[in-house]
Amino acid sequence: MSAPNPPTRKPRLLYLGNAFPPGVSALFPELQPAGHLIETNLVGSLRPYYDIRSVGISSVEVSRLDLARSSPGLPHALNLLDRPPELWNWWRSLGHLRRTYQQWQADWSPDLIVVCNFSPVYNAFIRRIARQAKRPSLVLYLADSTLLDVSISRTKRLRYRLKPFKWLDNEMAELYDACVAVSADTEKRFRDRARPWLWLANGMDPARIRRNATGPEAGPITFGYFGHAGDHTGIHHLLKLFTATPRAAILKVCCFGKARSQLAQQFAEVQNVSFHGPFDSEGCVDFGASCDVLINPRLRMPGNRNNFPSKIFEYALTGRAILSNQLSGADRILGPNAYYFDVDDYRASLGRMLDVLTETPRTELRRRGAEIQRHLLAEYSWETQGRRLAMFLNECQARGNTQNSIQDAGGILAAPGTSSSFGDGLDLPAASTSSSYNLRDLR
Repeated sequence: MSAPNPPTRKPRLLYLGNAFPPGVSALFPELQPAGHLIETNLVGSLRPYYDIRSVGISSVEVSRLDLARSSPGLPHALNLLDRPPELWNWWRSLGHLRRTYQQWQADWSPDLIVVCNFSPVYNAFIRRIARQAKRPSLVLYLADSTLLDVSISRTKRLRYRLKPFKWLDNEMAELYDACVAVSADTEKRFRDRARPWLWLANGMDPARIRRNATGPEAGPITFGYFGHAGDHTGIHHLLKLFTATPRAAILKVCCFGKARSQLAQQFAEVQNVSFHGPFDSEGCVDFGASCDVLINPRLRMPGNRNNFPSKIFEYALTGRAILSNQLSGADRILGPNAYYFDVDDYRASLGRMLDVLTETPRTELRRRGAEIQRHLLAEYSWETQGRRLAMFLNECQARGNTQNSIQDAGGILAAPGTSSSFGDGLDLPAASTSSSYNLRDLR
């Protein structure tokens, strides 16, 4: 009698990120990381294909919290601390991560490590892993970086060299075998270095869509914004532009972050501007559904080259019209039914579009909003995005199982708005020699 086939297992993936565990964002909405919900959905979309353990790091000491309230998050296998005194907590968190990782090796060794952005503790951890003769494939999830490919003076470079836990983003990026990026503008950087690259801006959860939501039926057109209050979002510039010229329209703002109170105070006396929230993610979508047009006022600035206005996916959940610019490939995601302004002629172009939309019939605004919602749901559901990402990671794992970076790249994944250095019709090899599980059937 022949020996039974060994049981198959899913490839193992370790995710190092910033998302809160379940329940934490309900307690600290102001401290919620900007990409919290995206990371939660991204990792969740991979669970059908991977055995995942995740690690989170934040300023919140999770072990001391009463998490009775429900809110989305990642059930981390390990929660690390990053708060003042920073250097002390970085050393402690790094030691905790290294010890835990070593303990896991006894019965759970990852095939891939996916790391969100460049942070001190994760950077230090990856630098040691990258030096190992036999190591997992290392994949960078680039959701944001203000310093990658930015010109830095020799003086600042020297200061980085002299400080503990400080490495330049360019230096860290070279340690990764592949990159999954939210911004289309990062493609050339990684292709020039023959690194596999996947554009994955965000995704849509069909369960969160607002269908036939009640919105304004009469009166002035209501513009809306929800998201962070930081200067990189452009909300301050939108408020100044909107209030500089009288127009028969309303602007409703729901923002969070340190600058929120300052903005609310600065524009408190303006009659056609109002501030709301902050709300949790579902409250923000409900807020957006109460408007006619939702605005992405992002500016072209160095800090915005390597990120993506993820709010446009949240905007699409509402079914409302969207006014945006083309930065980071936003126009390639939204398609022809969104309204656009020229980011390089910011004030004049955005002002003109506000005037045009103020006079646009609500029936046309609703039609366009519904078309955007249908388009994003069809092309960018988290189920679809998870499948695309799993195919990419599986190929990265198969080709990059040592220190050697993957050097061959070619083709474009055919899905609209999702580009990859691997073709869509590949007959993918098994994920690893220890497993017969692969993703051929997912194409």
